[in-house]
Amino acid sequence: MQQPRFRPPRAQQGSVLVQFAFVALVLLAMLGTVQVGYMYSAKRDLQRIADIAALESSNAIQLATSCSEATAAARTSIDAQWPLGVNRGSDSGMRIECGHWTRMNGFDATSPFNATRVTLAGDSLQLLPFSGSRTIMATSTAAIAGNPIGAFTAGSGVARLNDGALNSLLGMLLGTTLNLSLADYEGLASTNVNLLGIMDALQLDAGNYSELLDTEISLRELINASIQVAQNLPDQATANIAIAALRNMLALPARVDLANTFIHLLKGASGNGLLDVGIHQDNPATALNADASVLSLVKTALQVANADSAAALQTSLDLGLLAKATVAAKVIEPPVIAVGPAGTDGSGRYMTTAHTGQVRLNLNLQVVNSLSATGNLLDLNLLLLRLRVSLPTNRSAINLPVYLEVASGDARLKEIACHQYGSNVHKASIDAKPGVASLLLGQAPDAMTNTGAPWTSLSKDFFHLLDLNVKATLLGDLITVVEAPVKLMARLDLDTTDTQNAAAYQQLDFRYSTETARSAQDLVKTAGTRNQLGSYLGNAFNQNLLQFRLDTSGLTLLGLRLDYLSSIVDGLVNSLSAIVSALTPLLSALLTPVFALLDSLLGPLLSALGLQVGYADVELLWADCNPAQLVH
Repeated sequence: MQQPRFRPPRAQQGSVLVQFAFVALVLLAMLGTVQVGYMYSAKRDLQRIADIAALESSNAIQLATSCSEATAAARTSIDAQWPLGVNRGSDSGMRIECGHWTRMNGFDATSPFNATRVTLAGDSLQLLPFSGSRTIMATSTAAIAGNPIGAFTAGSGVARLNDGALNSLLGMLLGTTLNLSLADYEGLASTNVNLLGIMDALQLDAGNYSELLDTEISLRELINASIQVAQNLPDQATANIAIAALRNMLALPARVDLANTFIHLLKGASGNGLLDVGIHQDNPATALNADASVLSLVKTALQVANADSAAALQTSLDLGLLAKATVAAKVIEPPVIAVGPAGTDGSGRYMTTAHTGQVRLNLNLQVVNSLSATGNLLDLNLLLLRLRVSLPTNRSAINLPVYLEVASGDARLKEIACHQYGSNVHKASIDAKPGVASLLLGQAPDAMTNTGAPWTSLSKDFFHLLDLNVKATLLGDLITVVEAPVKLMARLDLDTTDTQNAAAYQQLDFRYSTETARSAQDLVKTAGTRNQLGSYLGNAFNQNLLQFRLDTSGLTLLGLRLDYLSSIVDGLVNSLSAIVSALTPLLSALLTPVFALLDSLLGPLLSALGLQVGYADVELLWADCNPAQLVH
């Protein structure tokens, strides 16, 4: 039997090419998948970088009209984080924009700036040639939920705590005697209450500007609302001190009826008010989400109430054996607590401003007359007559009527630099200038009753400074023609502030921490040069700034011969400068210690009231920055 012949299997032609092609396709698919994944990872890194840069640049916005700080912060962030696997190329693919973001309209590249938009572009690695564009892009927008908010008041020398001055001030404003301790005032100054919390306690809609503008609240309601908010503060030890002091005020019998004395909550265009929310009339709740010290609220509210009242504040000072003084003050325009954002709007107008109070003061000084001179102030030979002027032997008290008005100074919130000194430690810059102070030593009968009249239109008359003894003799003193008193009249009317310096704003920089007690921070600063009322009066006497004249009307009643009378009067008038020159050092020696004592006792009270001659105190109450959030 023939065996079948073995035949080898036919070779499979082309099978290797097919397998190679299959493997190549798999490899290409894998490379494509890797490239897609790599590009996705690179884009995710780029998006992360854009997000961080947008957040950091938004937090760096300091002025609502400047983008330079935000741009610098974004570039620094991008440079520090750019991934190695992405080719950055030129900066043409990077765009940093500042703008204004709202939930309704989104991002708009206009001021006031509260947001930034960062756009980044780069090329990722290309694993497959001819596989399309390697360019990846990322865009991120971050916005601050609200502009940084500051709250401050001007003319608040009361913040430099002095229990004697504060008791005098608040006692004057309340019409009672107040005996709070320095610890009480430190508690009041260190207890911050949220203004929105005050609105809630008063059951008011903080978002309705018209309602707030028309709202009047009693002083008792405001104090009770402050107590209610303070009861929920975390630092209850300090808050309890403030609460006890407020309840003490409520319990005191006072001339001012706290329950029936009303003030406007917001300052309007033509009326006084406690708070000024500036540009936030569309949504005042934005501005009112700030804190203010209880002391600032109560003091400002009492001054607003006094400005709306016809009554003047009254108090007296005991200067010991040297003199006595009575003080009457009238708040013409009260200070205001300003709350709002920093910087200017599109028209260049500052968005948050405050002014010092405009106050008019009448000080009546009664000085014990201890003037003495061994010789004559004047010894003059007038042909037949010998004329001598001397100090009288019977010395009555010297009365000095002093009037002072300090016009409103201005302050404006220039800048809030968020986290300038670390986390939650901000820098706030406030420009301030003092108001011009006008001083009168003389008679102004309408000054305290007609406070609506400008200072320049008031009648300002000479006052009776003291009596001088006039003796006229004939024939070598053998015949006395007359020996009688004449009145020396005086007047001083001047501005005590250099108007050129007063016109210039001075920048005051504050360091504010939201996590540090107010008492541990320097939150009161001064623009201008501190001067005291007594110092001005003393300098006026020493520098011969007073005007003098003699009232010789009493001589006409003595029945003198007309030729004698004419000679005596002419001699006195022509020799007035010589009389004053002889008298000035005597008056200076008498009054200088009185003026010095006056400054030590009256100075703190006037400063607390806002009568700050040549300077303005500015107190920063609050500064806060909302952190930026990604919005796109």
